[in-house]
Amino acid sequence: MSYLPRERISLVVAIALLLAACAPSSVTPNPSASPAPTLAGASPAVPSLSQPPASAIPTANTTGFAFAAEDIAAYYETQGYTCAASQPSTKAAGYTVRTCQEIDPAGRTRVIGLVTDPGGGLANGFASLKGKATETILAPVDALDPLSGFLGATLGEEQGGALLTWLASHLGDTYAETTSGPLKVATYTESADDHSTLYVEVANQAYLGAPPAASP
Repeated sequence: MSYLPRERISLVVAIALLLAACAPSSVTPNPSASPAPTLAGASPAVPSLSQPPASAIPTANTTGFAFAAEDIAAYYETQGYTCAASQPSTKAAGYTVRTCQEIDPAGRTRVIGLVTDPGGGLANGFASLKGKATETILAPVDALDPLSGFLGATLGEEQGGALLTWLASHLGDTYAETTSGPLKVATYTESADDHSTLYVEVANQAYLGAPPAASP
């Protein structure tokens, strides 16, 4: 899998994960890869982080995200995810990506990715849930909690929660996108023919307009 082509990126923000009373949540491309090329519904109760990210990023007003990438990664590590070292983005010149993943109790692979700009500000975030080997089609209801949780973890309770209905109604679509303030949000499948992995992604305009990374 690979990052959504930035021109199609529209990530999905849909949750209020910042309530301090919940349960853990948890991407699937390997740490060196990025999610499928697109910005990618049932409606269970909104999950919340048992421990929200530590602090709001100083550049929140300019990046559009509520928390710093390092705080989000640290939170996911407390939930059992293993985070890889940051590496250059293969999609946007000057940007860096860090992925974290875990295998959940049901045997599905959860992945989150955080892409930062040259100044270290969060510019793009994605999360995915990959079904077990026997799940050629992943039920949207199984992915709603971790994917909406990611939106809450990156966008905050109010902005993430406002997207919950949208995410619940489009999760499982081959591709769907919307906007949330200055951010583009999308949800999508691995491909038009492969619904074994579901994604949500959020990106700001600076990332979407960044020049492509040079080919190796």
